[in-house]
Amino acid sequence: MKLILFFNGWGVPKETFKFLDWDDFEVKIIDLDEKIDLEDLEKYEEIDVIAWSFGVYNASKQLGNLKKISLNKVIAINGGTRAIHRRDGISPMIFNRTLENLDINRYLEFMKNTGLDILEIKDDEVIKKYREILAEFGENYCEIPSIFKYSLISTKDRIFTSRSLVNYYKDTEYKLIEEEHYPFDRWNSWGEILDEF
Repeated sequence: MKLILFFNGWGVPKETFKFLDWDDFEVKIIDLDEKIDLEDLEKYEEIDVIAWSFGVYNASKQLGNLKKISLNKVIAINGGTRAIHRRDGISPMIFNRTLENLDINRYLEFMKNTGLDILEIKDDEVIKKYREILAEFGENYCEIPSIFKYSLISTKDRIFTSRSLVNYYKDTEYKLIEEEHYPFDRWNSWGEILDEF
């Protein structure tokens, strides 16, 4: 069996990605506040990793010390392990301001800046949960090594600038794509993402 582990970014429901065809893969979507069962991964003959935005940090944190499991393609999309960083990520000031001022309108504005303006959230409880997830991310954040061999970098990204990510991934194989922070509409399947490299 072949598995794709997709480490999702912050605040985007898993259902957002249901339009992507699974091809002949099993796909597991891991949100920022979820942990994966590493022992469960041992049953797969091939494991690819795709991570997006803050999910890049999450994937490196959770998969950085694998012993018995080898990974096939490991692709970062618009993110890095210096996720909260003045030069290579989101500036600490902007991160803290987002956390302090998060409400429904600011969340929707943030999502629009990612290129994903189709989300409709009207429930304050959802925003409260997203705020808690973001706060926990910030509290536990520290720079960690990257596990990524490949990176897709959007030239129109307003969250992680392409200049920052090109600098960050200068020693890694990367590809520039003319997309916004949320680039998934360019693909029809998870396999197409893997085929970028």
